[in-house]
Amino acid sequence: MAVSDSLRRRHEEREEEAEGGFWPVLIALVLSAVVGTAVGWWWLSRGKVAAPAPGGQSELPSSLPPSEVDQRQQLLNRLRAMQVDRAWFLSLVDAALLAQYPERNGRLPSDSLEDAPLRRVWNELAEEWLARVEQLPLPLRRRLGNFSASDWEQRQGGFVGQGLSPAVLRELVSASVQNLLPSRASQAMPPEPFRQIWYAAAEMMLENLRIEPIEAPSGNAQVLSAEVPASGARLFPIRLPAGHGLALGVSGSPLLQMSVYSAGGTLLEPRGPLRVVTLDSQKSSPVQLLLTNDGVAPALIRLSLRADPPAPTPPPAPDAPPAPEEPQDTPATPAPDTPGATPAPAAPAAPAPATPPAPPAPPSN
Repeated sequence: MAVSDSLRRRHEEREEEAEGGFWPVLIALVLSAVVGTAVGWWWLSRGKVAAPAPGGQSELPSSLPPSEVDQRQQLLNRLRAMQVDRAWFLSLVDAALLAQYPERNGRLPSDSLEDAPLRRVWNELAEEWLARVEQLPLPLRRRLGNFSASDWEQRQGGFVGQGLSPAVLRELVSASVQNLLPSRASQAMPPEPFRQIWYAAAEMMLENLRIEPIEAPSGNAQVLSAEVPASGARLFPIRLPAGHGLALGVSGSPLLQMSVYSAGGTLLEPRGPLRVVTLDSQKSSPVQLLLTNDGVAPALIRLSLRADPPAPTPPPAPDAPPAPEEPQDTPATPAPDTPGATPAPAAPAAPAPATPPAPPAPPSN
């Protein structure tokens, strides 16, 4: 009996030990399941920020026809796949529609049947802008809606320190943004929300911008070769001696464009094909030569330049001697009478010529 009691007691102790180790394991499993479920929901819902859809509604309106609802849902799915901020993109399309129909005075299309043509235009604009945004690299697409003026100022300051004037920098970005903002022809930044695309294009262009300063000695001709990256640009700040002009020739691919600016950013030669230009004496330096490549492959250029000294200033002409004054005819003034003086005899008058005698009269019969 004592042996059986001992065995039973040890068996009960093992069962208690097993039960004591089971509950912590069960609690750990329950906690891990709860935490895992919460983390999973958070991960799946990440980036699904509620944003107002066209018409000011946060969700797709049930009153729209099923075909329009399906089209809008496909658009939202594409935005999610491209990792583009939905709220910013919808505001972009809204702004594009209102710019196209200014007579609506800021009124977006409603769900009514009368606004069905406008909703169709909205969907077409959304497809166009989605195709443009898709051209941007993924890191830039993620930042759309979050670019700020301070980001641009910091980026601009780095290039200004390398000799690139702000005016040239804006021209460079404005030229590169034509594919994304085709209606923008000026250097001025567009308003929001279009400005976000301008910022993204600036980042993309400046990543491929190369700056190569050139020293141009007086009177010495130079010939250089360089490569302009695909869809990129190259800037040549050309430092001239004081008061010098510049003879400049650029040759290369027809896909390249060139423009020339003064040190202060004044446009000296407009954007156009590669060519030969001659600049008069420049007050300050450097002259900025900007080359852009619209092709999909790098392009080589041949650059020839010469700094021309200013023309010598001719010496001032000597003063002409004054012309002699001509004497003026003045009547003779008679001498005053002197008392006691004998007047000079008058000159005798010349005798009158003698009159020849008359011929004799003929004899009479």
